[in-house]
Amino acid sequence: VGNKGGAQIGFSIGHTSMLFTTAHLAAHANKMKLRTQNLARILTDSTLRRDKTRSGVHEDYDRVFFMGDLNPRVSARRSDVDQWLQAREFERCLERDQLRPLLLADSAGQADAAAGFWPHFQEAAINFPPTYKFDAHTDRYDSSKKQRVPSWTDRILWKRDPQVRAKAYGSVQCLQSSDHRPIFAQFEVTVDLTEWEGAQSEANGGKKSSSVCTLQ
Repeated sequence: VGNKGGAQIGFSIGHTSMLFTTAHLAAHANKMKLRTQNLARILTDSTLRRDKTRSGVHEDYDRVFFMGDLNPRVSARRSDVDQWLQAREFERCLERDQLRPLLLADSAGQADAAAGFWPHFQEAAINFPPTYKFDAHTDRYDSSKKQRVPSWTDRILWKRDPQVRAKAYGSVQCLQSSDHRPIFAQFEVTVDLTEWEGAQSEANGGKKSSSVCTLQ
C-alpha cells in the first residue's frame, strides 16, 4: 500500500534456486508489529510462490535474501544513544534494537508468536553506526524538532542456511545525498552444479547457454 511493500526476483544457478526481496516496511518507532505484518504479507502473498501448502515463498527457494529499509528502531532516549555513539558503544544501542530479539526468537517452537517470520532469517554482526536519520548532506543525526533516535533501519538478512556465509557487512558513510546511509553485504553461497550443463535457450535454437545476473 502506498510506498510500502516489496519487490522480488527469483532465478536459479545450476540446481539451486535463489530469491532476492527488497522491501520498504512501515515507518515510526511504535510500528514494529506492523512491520512484522508487512513481512508476512510479502512472503505469503508473493506471486512467485510455487507451493501454496507451505507457509510462504521463502520456503520455495533454496537461498533467500531479504533486504531494504526494514525500519526497525532503537528503543532508547536520544540523549543516551548520542552518548553511546560518541563512545562508539554500538552494542549498547543494539541491545535496544527492535529487530534483533525477533530474529533470535524461537520459530520452531512458536514460543513467541509476535516474532512472525523474522526468526526464519539471520543477520551478520553489525559493526557500523546507525544508518538513519541524518540531516541532508551532513554526517549529523536528525537535529529537527523530532530528534529521531539514530537507528539501523536499513538491513540485509538471509534465510537461515549453513550454505550461506556472510563475508562483509557495512555502510558507506561518505554518501550523504540521503537521510539514510547505504549499506552493503558480501556473501559466499554454495550452489549445486552437479551434472548441470547450462540453461537451455529457446532463442538460440535450443542450444545450451549460460547467463549472469548482477545485483548492485
